[in-house]
Amino acid sequence: MKHVNLLIKTLLLFFCFTTYTEAASSQITEFTLSSKALDGNLIGLNPERKIRVYLPESYANGQQKYPVIYYFHSLSWSNEKFFADGRVQHTLDEAIQQGKLTDCILVAGDFSGPGLGSFYGNAPSSGRWMDHITRELIPAIDQRFRTRQSANARAAIGDMLGAYAAIKLAMDYPGLFGSVYAMHPFGTATGETLMTSRPDWKQMNRAKSWKDLESHIYSRVFMLMAQAYLPNPNKPPFYADLMVDVDKDNLVINAEKIALLQQNFLLDVRLPTRANNLRQLKGFKMDWGRYDDNPDHVYANQKFTRLLDDFGVKHQAEEYSGNAWNQYWEGEERFKNEVIPFLQRNLEPLNSSKY
Repeated sequence: MKHVNLLIKTLLLFFCFTTYTEAASSQITEFTLSSKALDGNLIGLNPERKIRVYLPESYANGQQKYPVIYYFHSLSWSNEKFFADGRVQHTLDEAIQQGKLTDCILVAGDFSGPGLGSFYGNAPSSGRWMDHITRELIPAIDQRFRTRQSANARAAIGDMLGAYAAIKLAMDYPGLFGSVYAMHPFGTATGETLMTSRPDWKQMNRAKSWKDLESHIYSRVFMLMAQAYLPNPNKPPFYADLMVDVDKDNLVINAEKIALLQQNFLLDVRLPTRANNLRQLKGFKMDWGRYDDNPDHVYANQKFTRLLDDFGVKHQAEEYSGNAWNQYWEGEERFKNEVIPFLQRNLEPLNSSKY
């Protein structure tokens, strides 16, 4: 009888421990955000955005307000893929459990769309993405979750075009984020190769759908760029002007459109009027892989970090051995060893005396 009672007690203890562990584990929750900023676009973009949010283990059993990391994804990627294999969630869990990262929330917005995704423009015809992020996404997170709403309690991170978005948000909306980590950003400056030499302009001028551009990656990328930064609501089917036109089978460079796109898109062109905004950041780091398939990205980041120095913007910059992707997510080594320590240094901790 004693053995039976001992067995029952053991099973009860095991059941209680297992239930607590499962109830208290971190979770990825999601909700749909109906966007007015994206509604009414002309390119077929769904204004219903599925937002995914990482909540740490401690969130379920407390009343504290949490610092928040916002992750911005790049082209051909999504917040679903970001969390799909569980590695990012495990890495965050491990870092928090080991005291390497303060308990925090991570928000992955939905920046997918027709073509390859979003170029983070703010054009009514192709989506007012900056308005969506600043006026809808962040307020929705603050309303739904227990968050801290000061700049130093918010960090922006992203990869490639998502890294571009993180820097751009700090440039254009000072006081929104306290720190930025840009992983291999695109769009920081022009490269050594002429911008106009990359796409197939004849193909782009004649295309009637995204399918017509499938054979050329740069044609798709530059069409997305044009939709975001050279929008034209009177020019279907893509509702955008192009930097190069075709006249009787001859290519004609449109200098005015090139100047307008560079002015609206490239971060180095925008920096002189926005350097003071970046100087407000508590922490700012960018890095890039030396062996990007497009060496223009490497050259552009080298150029941009020097320009940041010229304008007195305190930041860290590092060129490492790798490409645009593999060192962050395939082994997650840079995410673990660089991004997380940066966040720990700069993100206002959960136990801050201010709260």
